Amino acid sequence: MSESNINQNTGKPGDEIDIFEFCSRIWKVFINFLIGIKNLFISIIIFLIRKSLWITTFALAGILLGYLLYGFFRTSYSSWMEGNTGGLDNMVVIDHVNRLSQLSNKPELLAKYLDIEEEQARAIGNIKAYYGIALMYAQKDKDKNKPDYIDFKETYSPKDTNQIRLPGYIYIKVTVFDENILPVLRKSILQYVNSSHYLQELFKISRRQKEKLISDIQTEINKIDSLQRSRFRKGEKADNMQMLYMSNEPGLQLFYNDIMHLYERKQKLEQELEISDEIITIVQDFMPLSEEETPVIKYMLILGGAMAILGIFCALLWQYRKRIWALIREDSTNM
Repeated sequence: MSESNINQNTGKPGDEIDIFEFCSRIWKVFINFLIGIKNLFISIIIFLIRKSLWITTFALAGILLGYLLYGFFRTSYSSWMEGNTGGLDNMVVIDHVNRLSQLSNKPELLAKYLDIEEEQARAIGNIKAYYGIALMYAQKDKDKNKPDYIDFKETYSPKDTNQIRLPGYIYIKVTVFDENILPVLRKSILQYVNSSHYLQELFKISRRQKEKLISDIQTEINKIDSLQRSRFRKGEKADNMQMLYMSNEPGLQLFYNDIMHLYERKQKLEQELEISDEIITIVQDFMPLSEEETPVIKYMLILGGAMAILGIFCALLWQYRKRIWALIREDSTNM
């Protein structure tokens, strides 16, 4: 038997040696990569330790600067209220309110739209309306009008089928610099919404439609009740056993369910008409302004971190200043 046949029958040991060598080389490359990462990490730590004076100095300067800037800026507070849009599409009302957020830096125009003094408008940081979001998996055995969260961070995505925007409710969040402006602001926002001719017409149409629907429901209730009485009068001619039989007929049971369903629908519409006498009916008023939006620690941390990063760049520039100047001179001579 030839040597080639022997190698073929034994599974080509030469190829197995090549595979082992290949795996060994990959392992060495991986180990060298880890060693390189470790060396880089150690180099960064050593560099930060050597430049700690730069970093600490700039960070302390940033913290001090943040503390000083905090004294120049006004502290703002936020609060929100919940409102019922009276059967109107809350999207229309929310879009109308959010026009005020575009006037945050224009107190003279904001004062005109809200019908308040310009000095009062300067005490307002922002006004914006949001949706209530319900999670589909949490809707079982739960009030469908109550949101699982309010979309203050505007994270809602229409592509997410597990979330829905609740209709009929609006959540208005305000940021103010003076707590005393809040009662005036609430009244002004409601007046601003009620002054919209378009929203007023939609609101009137909605009320007329509800009143008509209540009348139609009452007509249907009367028809079903009349039909049911007619069935009972026919049953009076039968004996007691026959009467008992008819009282348990599926048709009569169906009449009862239909009537109860219509009564519930009618009562709900009447309740909406009684409660929603304006475009926005306040469900929950503004809470006390206890949330500070611009704390001093926030300023100090942000500016301290930014200055620390600036200190690292300055340290690098100082360390390699000679090379940088040499490159600049070389480029200038070539030009």
